[in-house]
Amino acid sequence: MTPEEFTARYMPQFSEQQKAAVRETEGPVLLLAVPGSGKTTVLVTRLGFMALCRGIDPAHILAVTYTVAATRELRARFASRFPELAERTPEFRTINGLSSKIIEACGRQRGAAFALQENAGELAALVGRIYQALNGEYPTDSTIREVRTAITYCKNMMLGADEIAAQDFGLPRFSELYARYCAALREARQMDYDDQMAYALAILRKQPEILAEFQARYPYLCVDESQDTSRVQHAIIELLAKKSGNLFMVGDEDQSIYGFRAAYPEALLRFSSVWPGAKTLLLEDNYRSTPEILHLAGAFIAGNRDRYPKTIRAAREPGCRVRLAHAASRQAQYRYLLALAQKRDAPFAVLYRNNDSALPLIDALERAGLPYRCRSFDDTFFTHRIVCDVQDILCFAAAPDDAERFLRIYYKFGVMISKEAAQAACAQSARTHASILDCLLAQAGLSDEGRERVRRLRAGFESLKTLPGEALMRTIWGTLGYGSFVAERRPDPGKYFILHMLAAREPSAEGFLARLTALRQTIRAHADAPGAPLTLSTIHSSKGLEYERVYLLDIHDGVLPSRPDAADGAEDERREYEEDRRLFYVAMTRAKDELTLFEYPDAPSAFIREARGYLPVPVREKDDFAAIVPENACGLRYRHGTRGEGSILAQCEDELLVAFPDGDSLMQAGQMLLERSRETRFRQPDTPAAAPAPDAQALCPGSVVRHKKYGPGRIVSLDGPFADIRFEGETAPRRFNLAQSLRSGFLFAAR
Repeated sequence: MTPEEFTARYMPQFSEQQKAAVRETEGPVLLLAVPGSGKTTVLVTRLGFMALCRGIDPAHILAVTYTVAATRELRARFASRFPELAERTPEFRTINGLSSKIIEACGRQRGAAFALQENAGELAALVGRIYQALNGEYPTDSTIREVRTAITYCKNMMLGADEIAAQDFGLPRFSELYARYCAALREARQMDYDDQMAYALAILRKQPEILAEFQARYPYLCVDESQDTSRVQHAIIELLAKKSGNLFMVGDEDQSIYGFRAAYPEALLRFSSVWPGAKTLLLEDNYRSTPEILHLAGAFIAGNRDRYPKTIRAAREPGCRVRLAHAASRQAQYRYLLALAQKRDAPFAVLYRNNDSALPLIDALERAGLPYRCRSFDDTFFTHRIVCDVQDILCFAAAPDDAERFLRIYYKFGVMISKEAAQAACAQSARTHASILDCLLAQAGLSDEGRERVRRLRAGFESLKTLPGEALMRTIWGTLGYGSFVAERRPDPGKYFILHMLAAREPSAEGFLARLTALRQTIRAHADAPGAPLTLSTIHSSKGLEYERVYLLDIHDGVLPSRPDAADGAEDERREYEEDRRLFYVAMTRAKDELTLFEYPDAPSAFIREARGYLPVPVREKDDFAAIVPENACGLRYRHGTRGEGSILAQCEDELLVAFPDGDSLMQAGQMLLERSRETRFRQPDTPAAAPAPDAQALCPGSVVRHKKYGPGRIVSLDGPFADIRFEGETAPRRFNLAQSLRSGFLFAAR
């Protein structure tokens, strides 16, 4: 097939940039593809072009993708687009799949050395045992996940012992734990998935015959989503492509959002230095989003330093402008989204950084019986140390002789209780069945100050038995002093807000604990409702996807960005800050038709402030009637004709969320004017601070006066309270109540 025939058949709608990428088949090429640019279609089409127009055997092409799901998609799309190549397809693999083949090849020559441990439960149990041995307590499931993520990072970044010791993962004695974990796997002759790549790299470096075998097998390499590829993965790819130099790397450093998994976008930035003479191609046309969305996204990401200069261009016609939704508080954004879900209107997606952010919304949706779909949700929140501590505190308040729980929490309230004293009080409680805190107060060695602190602690625990949900959290954080412990240890204080919201609708500690248990079970058993208009997803899970309408939840300092002050910090801090910016960019570019950002006063956002500067400012003419609707009406009161007085919680243009005594309602501004209460309350007018009223007694026949309507005149005669006045130009006098006319200001004495 000639290139012209291929173009006519497979690329009739391709842009010039897309065609150029398909036709570039030799040598090192870096293809930088903006979101929504059709990069997967281009990559698949290029594979067909190589086989049909360049005569390259597809068996000599290795297409590497980031995930197993992406591998399946590439394979399926190639088969669908080029059915004539059904018997001659390229090799589609993840790096782990490729590593497995390399290790197998080594095993055939030298025998199997290590077995792959695929059981995640076994690896988690190993981490738990080592953590417990080092730190004296068994980690929660959440902590185990954090440890395993840190292990993955170290192995994928190929860090040495000193570099690992210098890392701050917020995990106690991590470098020792890491060394013991690796030693335990070696002793068992096992490897995890990260080891698999490290071993494959070692084989390629140390056994040239195996390297030569794979270089000969795959003289053409294509790498998709290369911005998410780790350092060890890039090292494997570089070795395999070194001989032929035929490396086609597709990615976008602006979309690198997996730094916590050791994604290494630096490989894209140094591509031309590693591969001299490499070509850099661009796909800059976005076929997904409106120009308004792309203008904001492009202007925002241009603020990053470590990136290639490129422009994201809209291929679509103009649409809705990006909307800024004002909310009275962070909590109000959840009530607004719930009201949207209750409308069961057009489909929309809510995106957020962490699964924690979705929990209050899921709680509200479940209570209201509303359907929704949820991508990649887990129950990590419920196993976090803070959440476990709160549950222990509430359970201990209900059972003050529970020694197991007391020994897990006693040192977290700033009361300065020694471990020996705590254990002794627990032992005495077990003998006497008295409360542990009473036993602690009875100890002889307790100082007066210590005794007073324990009394306050006991009183705080007693109050927890009768307080409703929100007050429970305030008491735990403030009165009991647990908030100070969290602030010192920094184990994610953002959990407080989520717990506070989940507790808000519960009347007691018992109800709150039951709700946490029920919500965790709900999340574990959740099945997506078919056809549900609402989709919930983390931004990471939404990558590669698109939605007609997108609302971004919890874009504020401390969440996204996690550290706004890191913008001008050390190199590592700035790198993390720029990844946060890329995450926001990816989130915005998921939206096809509508994008809505929230802004609220109690949680400021560096990103929203910056985004505001790129949004067009509405012009409100003074004589425009529509200008009576304020841009931000949050906090104003509204009186409905039948539902009574409400308060405005949120506003997105002319759509407002009003909280009434019987529930929240989304209302249009025009609807609110029509349905407002017509009852008008009156009050007495303020007494004007006017000059003293003229004295009617001072006037007499012959006095000159002036009337506002009739002009100058003269009093002809007086008859009790009445005066007959003849005005200039008139022959007959007119009669007035003299005192009343003077008070009303219509008549006054001429000067």
